[in-house]
Amino acid sequence: MVALVAPHGAFSKQLVCTMKLNRSCSLIGAKVFADEVLLTEFSSPSPSTLTNVQFARSQLAAIPPTLFQTFPKLEKVNASSSEIKQVQSNSFAGARTLLSLNLRGNKIHELPAEAFFGAHRLETLDLSNNEITTIDSTAFKRLRNLNTLLLNENSITELESSVFDDLSEMESLELQQNDLSSIGDLVFRGCPSLTTLNVSHNALKTFNLAQFERRYNFDLIDVSYNHLESVNIPSNLRQLVATGNGIRTVESNAINGSSLILLKMPHNKMSSVDDVPTFDKLITLDLSFNRIREFDFRSIARFGKLVLLKLDGNQLESLSNGLTEPITHLKYVHLADNQFVHLDLNVMRTVPRVLKLDLRRNQLERITVTDLSGSFPVMVRMMLEGNRFRCEDNRALVRELKGSITAYAMTRNDCRKNQNLIDGICCS
Repeated sequence: MVALVAPHGAFSKQLVCTMKLNRSCSLIGAKVFADEVLLTEFSSPSPSTLTNVQFARSQLAAIPPTLFQTFPKLEKVNASSSEIKQVQSNSFAGARTLLSLNLRGNKIHELPAEAFFGAHRLETLDLSNNEITTIDSTAFKRLRNLNTLLLNENSITELESSVFDDLSEMESLELQQNDLSSIGDLVFRGCPSLTTLNVSHNALKTFNLAQFERRYNFDLIDVSYNHLESVNIPSNLRQLVATGNGIRTVESNAINGSSLILLKMPHNKMSSVDDVPTFDKLITLDLSFNRIREFDFRSIARFGKLVLLKLDGNQLESLSNGLTEPITHLKYVHLADNQFVHLDLNVMRTVPRVLKLDLRRNQLERITVTDLSGSFPVMVRMMLEGNRFRCEDNRALVRELKGSITAYAMTRNDCRKNQNLIDGICCS
């Protein structure tokens, strides 16, 4: 009876693991207060074989270090959404076999020196959706097997230049949705294996992409929703996503060709496709919702493998074509949300292998085309919703569409109040 009324921490707390299949157990509703962390003990029917522990609906001040002493072969710990407020430097001293640690959705404010000391085999560390503001420069020391580090959805304002120095095997790093206004050029010097980096939704005014110029390919960098005005793309980068900045200038330091296959830059301030450097392997170019007023298909002839072109949401009123010979690699052309009124598709005859053409939500009254089937023999979809077609002016277009394999038909729900649905086109 004394134990029932004694203050927290007067006696050790016993937590019993409920065994499940595959050498795992679940600790449901566990409660460990700050003064109980070092006194908490665990038990299960076969602790020496247990490899996986799941905390469910728990409230933990921190991970008790006895967890790893009780279960010496523990490989995976999931303590997400467990109200954890601290990562104590000694908590993982016995975590010699730990491979995966999930601390997502807790209330951790800082990562102290050598926060994960002892967990030297750790491969995946999820610290996302916490309240982290500061990280000690040695917080990740000796984690030389770490492959994936998730620090997104925190409140990190600064990264020490040496914070990732020991993460030589890290391939994926997520830093999005923090409060970073700058990232120094030396922060990633200890990460030669890094190939995927997300720093979107921060407050970066500059970010030196040239620091990732290496002999092998860097797969993806996402710098979306920052305050960048320019980007300089290294030759080894395969994919750059830079949505929602203020980018006006794109540069490349490639001398012997570029590895870039995707350039995604919607909602920026680019004024011309011609301002994009030549990327000989580029497959996807997305410049939607920029400030482009003019477009000539000749601009993309230098992208010899381009399949998808997105120019939605610009200020295009017409198209031009200075191509001297046809290009057959372009399959998808997106021109929605522009300002076309009259469009002559014959301008695109030197782009004959287009499969889909998106013209939605323009101001189109008329589209003209001669021999749709002959000019665009593989076009399977023309998207025309949200325009202002005049019924009388598009009879010839309807005949061409009906004589082709191109799907185009709208439904009555696509029509405005003053429009009729005639031959699958909303018009007035």
